[in-house]
This record gives sequence, structure tokens and C-alpha cells, in this order.
Amino acid sequence: MLKKVSLTVFALLLSFTLSFPVAAFQAKVEKVKGSVVSIKNLGQMPPWVKKGALAKTSVGLAKVQGVDGDMVDIKVKASTAKKLKAGDALEVKPKNADSSQTLQGC
Repeated sequence: MLKKVSLTVFALLLSFTLSFPVAAFQAKVEKVKGSVVSIKNLGQMPPWVKKGALAKTSVGLAKVQGVDGDMVDIKVKASTAKKLKAGDALEVKPKNADSSQTLQGC
């Protein structure tokens, strides 16, 4: 009996987790210093954005170096950082974000 209840609760939690959209956000590049890029979040800060979090941006993979209000410092490859300049727009989402995890409608 306890095993059935546990499995049911686990299944419900899993279905709720997969039904919510991935919290991506839009950002603007403020400055680039070496391989560290400072970006400004243009909306609400998702809860997954914390120091050490891995992110997928519209220009490649990144690691969050720090968060201060709506400013986020991310570390990217040096070759990627050279391509970025102040004012560039970026979309940032968790590295493990998968389009199958977002709501697709009815």
C-alpha cells in the first residue's frame, strides 16, 4: 500500500515538473571583459539563475559567475566573448532546458 502511494506521489510530482515552461530570459550585453560578459536581465529573474549555474545562451554555453540585482556575469569561451559587444541581445536559459519540457498547447 505504501509503495503504491509513494509511486503515485512521485508520478504526480514528475508530471507537474515537466508541465511548466522553462524559465528563459532576455538580456542585453552591458560589457565584455576577457571571457566574462556582464548582461542585464530585461525581465523577471528566474530562480535557477545563481552563481555556478550552467546556461545555454543564443551564442553558446555559459556559466553564471555572479548575480547582482538584474545584472548577471557569465563566463563564455574567449572566442565567443570576442564576438559580443555592448548592446547585443541574448536569450538565456538553463543548460538542461529542452523544448519538450515547455508547454505545447492543446
